[in-house]
Amino acid sequence: MKKVLIILVALFVSIGNSQESFELAAFGKANQAYTTENYDLAIAGYEQILKTGKHSAEVYFNLGNAYYKINAVGPAIYNYEKALQFDPENIDVNNNLKYATQMKIDAIQDAKSQGLGSNLDSFVALLSVDEWAYFSLVIVLFTILMCILYFYAHTVGKKRLFFILTFLGILLSVSTIVAASYAKNNVNDVQYAIVYTAEFITREEPKEKAVSSFTLHEGTKVEVLEEFNEWALVSLTNGNKAWMPLDKIKKL
Repeated sequence: MKKVLIILVALFVSIGNSQESFELAAFGKANQAYTTENYDLAIAGYEQILKTGKHSAEVYFNLGNAYYKINAVGPAIYNYEKALQFDPENIDVNNNLKYATQMKIDAIQDAKSQGLGSNLDSFVALLSVDEWAYFSLVIVLFTILMCILYFYAHTVGKKRLFFILTFLGILLSVSTIVAASYAKNNVNDVQYAIVYTAEFITREEPKEKAVSSFTLHEGTKVEVLEEFNEWALVSLTNGNKAWMPLDKIKKL
């Protein structure tokens, strides 16, 4: 029985090592193709890695670069956005995304750019969900410590100081917990997508013969609000909403 277990473990380790070796070799070949400006081959290589289930910021970033080189705006923006899901603070990815965004046709203003909602979103975006959670935990522990010190303080001055710090800690704790919850809800509830067709005239209803709405072009980021019969109700940052086929967009 022990021999069988040892053989099985060795087999799984061997399979794992073989898979990792394949992924590294495929990544190296794709990078080599990119270096020699064979971008179509590089794209095929990176896409093959993703099909194996190996998703990382590096693969998506390089794939976005390859698409950018052949002026494929939609795929470039999509893959940069995917890279940011794995590494939101990556400077290179953020910079390249800005360059790619400048290539798209649609220039949509944010209707909430001056509103309270936008300010809250900007504030929450300062940290990731996990960072807000850790920060909340630190503030809560600090508040508990200040509360303990308040009860054990022997002078009026110290009691006043620890009471103020405890009160501030409670306020900060509530604020950071709300921010963490808001960030988590945004991650879980909001579904974004990138327009993957050169141009499409959206509809007021989910059907081809419905009244036309507005035109969207490749690379535009939309929020998917609803799906019905292979159509998606999408929303833009300026508040405009319309329907377009699901096969014209690619969800992030």
